[in-house]
Amino acid sequence: MKLKLEESVSSPQDLKAVILEIQDYARWYSHNAIKKRLGVKMRRKTTAEAPIISPAATTIIREWASSNNLNQNSFDHLIKTLETYARSAPQLTITLAAPPTNGLKKTLVAWCRENISPDMLINFQFNSVLLGGMVIRSGSHVFDWSFRRQILEARQRFPEVLRNV
Repeated sequence: MKLKLEESVSSPQDLKAVILEIQDYARWYSHNAIKKRLGVKMRRKTTAEAPIISPAATTIIREWASSNNLNQNSFDHLIKTLETYARSAPQLTITLAAPPTNGLKKTLVAWCRENISPDMLINFQFNSVLLGGMVIRSGSHVFDWSFRRQILEARQRFPEVLRNV
Protein backbone atom coordinates (compact mmCIF):
# COMPACT_ATOMS: atom_id res chain seq x y z
CA MET A 1 0.00 0.00 0.00
CA LYS A 2 1.34 3.44 -0.96
CA LEU A 3 0.95 5.87 1.92
CA LYS A 4 -0.46 9.32 1.30
CA LEU A 5 0.06 11.70 4.19
CA GLU A 6 -2.21 14.62 4.95
CA GLU A 7 -0.79 18.13 4.60
CA SER A 8 -0.86 18.40 8.42
CA VAL A 9 1.92 15.78 8.50
CA SER A 10 4.51 17.86 6.74
CA SER A 11 7.82 17.36 8.53
CA PRO A 12 9.86 14.40 9.77
CA GLN A 13 8.94 15.50 13.31
CA ASP A 14 5.22 15.41 12.48
CA LEU A 15 5.63 11.94 11.01
CA LYS A 16 7.53 10.73 14.08
CA ALA A 17 4.71 12.04 16.30
CA VAL A 18 2.16 10.10 14.21
CA ILE A 19 4.31 6.95 14.45
CA LEU A 20 4.41 7.29 18.25
CA GLU A 21 0.62 7.72 18.35
CA ILE A 22 0.12 4.62 16.20
CA GLN A 23 2.52 2.63 18.42
CA ASP A 24 0.51 3.67 21.48
CA TYR A 25 -2.76 2.77 19.76
CA ALA A 26 -1.32 -0.58 18.62
CA ARG A 27 -0.38 -1.50 22.21
CA TRP A 28 -3.90 -0.64 23.39
CA TYR A 29 -5.50 -2.52 20.47
CA SER A 30 -3.37 -5.62 21.05
CA HIS A 31 -4.10 -5.60 24.79
CA ASN A 32 -7.86 -5.35 24.19
CA ALA A 33 -7.77 -8.05 21.51
CA ILE A 34 -6.11 -10.45 23.98
CA LYS A 35 -8.73 -9.64 26.63
CA LYS A 36 -11.56 -10.27 24.15
CA ARG A 37 -10.02 -13.50 22.91
CA LEU A 38 -9.65 -14.81 26.46
CA GLY A 39 -13.08 -13.57 27.47
CA VAL A 40 -11.73 -11.53 30.35
CA LYS A 41 -14.36 -9.31 31.88
CA MET A 42 -12.95 -6.20 33.43
CA ARG A 43 -14.63 -3.92 35.89
CA ARG A 44 -15.59 -0.64 34.33
CA LYS A 45 -13.07 1.41 36.34
CA THR A 46 -10.12 -0.72 35.26
CA THR A 47 -11.03 -0.90 31.57
CA ALA A 48 -8.55 1.15 29.57
CA GLU A 49 -10.06 3.42 26.96
CA ALA A 50 -8.55 3.85 23.54
CA PRO A 51 -5.81 6.48 23.47
CA ILE A 52 -6.73 9.76 21.86
CA ILE A 53 -4.92 10.05 18.54
CA SER A 54 -4.74 12.79 15.94
CA PRO A 55 -6.95 12.88 12.85
CA ALA A 56 -3.85 12.19 10.73
CA ALA A 57 -3.05 8.99 12.67
CA THR A 58 -6.71 7.97 12.52
CA THR A 59 -6.76 8.41 8.74
CA ILE A 60 -3.57 6.36 8.30
CA ILE A 61 -4.94 3.52 10.45
CA ARG A 62 -8.26 3.54 8.55
CA GLU A 63 -6.54 3.44 5.17
CA TRP A 64 -4.24 0.66 6.39
CA ALA A 65 -7.21 -1.31 7.77
CA SER A 66 -8.99 -1.11 4.40
CA SER A 67 -6.37 -3.40 2.88
CA ASN A 68 -5.02 -5.24 5.97
CA ASN A 69 -6.53 -7.02 8.94
CA LEU A 70 -5.73 -5.12 12.11
CA ASN A 71 -3.57 -7.21 14.43
CA GLN A 72 -0.18 -6.83 16.08
CA ASN A 73 1.72 -8.00 12.98
CA SER A 74 -0.23 -5.58 10.80
CA PHE A 75 0.50 -2.68 13.14
CA ASP A 76 4.19 -3.66 13.24
CA HIS A 77 4.26 -3.66 9.44
CA LEU A 78 2.51 -0.26 9.32
CA ILE A 79 5.01 1.23 11.76
CA LYS A 80 7.97 -0.18 9.78
CA THR A 81 6.43 1.22 6.59
CA LEU A 82 6.08 4.66 8.17
CA GLU A 83 9.66 4.57 9.51
CA THR A 84 10.95 3.60 6.05
CA TYR A 85 8.88 6.43 4.56
CA ALA A 86 10.46 8.88 7.03
CA ARG A 87 14.00 7.74 6.14
CA SER A 88 13.55 7.66 2.37
CA ALA A 89 11.25 10.60 1.64
CA PRO A 90 12.83 13.63 -0.03
CA GLN A 91 13.10 16.61 2.31
CA LEU A 92 13.13 20.37 1.99
CA THR A 93 13.76 23.05 4.58
CA ILE A 94 11.83 26.27 4.03
CA THR A 95 12.94 29.27 6.07
CA LEU A 96 10.54 32.21 6.24
CA ALA A 97 10.87 35.65 7.84
CA ALA A 98 8.11 34.85 10.36
CA PRO A 99 6.54 31.66 11.74
CA PRO A 100 4.25 30.25 9.04
CA THR A 101 0.52 29.99 9.67
CA ASN A 102 -1.14 26.58 9.37
CA GLY A 103 -2.82 27.72 6.16
CA LEU A 104 0.51 28.72 4.61
CA LYS A 105 2.11 25.45 5.71
CA LYS A 106 -0.71 23.41 4.15
CA THR A 107 -0.52 25.42 0.92
CA LEU A 108 3.25 25.01 0.60
CA VAL A 109 3.14 21.31 1.49
CA ALA A 110 0.32 20.67 -1.01
CA TRP A 111 2.21 22.53 -3.75
CA CYS A 112 5.48 20.67 -3.06
CA ARG A 113 3.76 17.28 -2.97
CA GLU A 114 1.88 18.02 -6.19
CA ASN A 115 4.76 19.56 -8.15
CA ILE A 116 7.95 18.05 -6.72
CA SER A 117 7.26 14.69 -5.04
CA PRO A 118 4.09 13.20 -3.53
CA ASP A 119 6.01 11.95 -0.48
CA MET A 120 7.90 15.20 0.24
CA LEU A 121 8.60 16.08 3.88
CA ILE A 122 9.16 19.75 4.70
CA ASN A 123 10.81 21.37 7.71
CA PHE A 124 9.64 24.90 8.41
CA GLN A 125 11.90 27.42 10.13
CA PHE A 126 11.83 31.15 10.54
CA ASN A 127 14.51 33.81 10.68
CA SER A 128 13.45 37.46 10.99
CA VAL A 129 16.76 38.59 9.46
CA LEU A 130 15.37 37.57 6.05
CA LEU A 131 12.95 40.57 6.21
CA GLY A 132 10.58 38.72 3.87
CA GLY A 133 10.55 36.13 1.14
CA MET A 134 11.99 32.67 1.75
CA VAL A 135 15.07 30.48 1.59
CA ILE A 136 14.73 26.86 0.49
CA ARG A 137 17.35 24.22 1.21
CA SER A 138 17.36 20.85 -0.49
CA GLY A 139 20.41 18.79 0.35
CA SER A 140 23.40 21.01 -0.44
CA HIS A 141 21.40 23.34 -2.72
CA VAL A 142 20.18 26.67 -1.33
CA PHE A 143 17.67 28.86 -3.16
CA ASP A 144 17.45 32.33 -1.61
CA TRP A 145 14.47 34.52 -2.49
CA SER A 146 14.71 36.70 0.61
CA PHE A 147 14.34 40.49 0.69
CA ARG A 148 17.63 40.66 2.59
CA ARG A 149 19.51 39.07 -0.32
CA GLN A 150 17.85 41.44 -2.80
CA ILE A 151 18.79 44.47 -0.70
CA LEU A 152 22.39 43.26 -0.31
CA GLU A 153 22.70 42.63 -4.05
CA ALA A 154 21.50 46.16 -4.78
CA ARG A 155 23.43 47.89 -1.96
CA GLN A 156 25.18 50.31 -4.38
CA ARG A 157 21.82 51.54 -5.72
CA PHE A 158 20.04 51.56 -2.36
CA PRO A 159 21.22 55.03 -1.17
CA GLU A 160 20.26 56.52 -4.54
CA VAL A 161 16.78 55.00 -4.32
CA LEU A 162 16.36 56.40 -0.79
CA ARG A 163 17.43 59.91 -1.94
CA ASN A 164 14.72 59.85 -4.62
CA VAL A 165 11.96 58.93 -2.19
